[in-house]
Amino acid sequence: MGWWYTTNLRSRSNDMDKPEEILNEKDIIKRAYKFGFYVGLHGHTDWFGWVAEVKKKIYEEAKHLGVYEEVKKAYIKGKKAGRVEREKRIHLGLMKQTTSEIPEKIKIVSIERNRGSIASLNFPKIEDMPKTIKKPRFFRLPKILRGGEE
Repeated sequence: MGWWYTTNLRSRSNDMDKPEEILNEKDIIKRAYKFGFYVGLHGHTDWFGWVAEVKKKIYEEAKHLGVYEEVKKAYIKGKKAGRVEREKRIHLGLMKQTTSEIPEKIKIVSIERNRGSIASLNFPKIEDMPKTIKKPRFFRLPKILRGGEE
């Protein structure tokens, strides 16, 4: 896993560095790992947009320094670690423990029926056919030919 991975595990309690801080990193391998972690953590796609531009700059600098393969591996490792961290955070966000207890006191509410309001809701009658079974409207004669009857 390497020294960078274990050091990064300790710093994960805080939120990851901002892209500007990542790009100011002196060591290009650390920069590639941090940027990959950032991309994986935030779910960015790395094949277009500003992420692709930054990745391209990092890779070009790595080629110039002769450490392209190491930088590429560090970026991929960082991106995988970022994805894992993202999944953990999502899971923890969805599975939060409740801090407050459920109140034991139950509130009793009286229910009153108002017959007039229920009739106005236009519930379907039991004998009504579903609309999907009824004959389409264009098969029926126009009202003028039926004499105004439904």
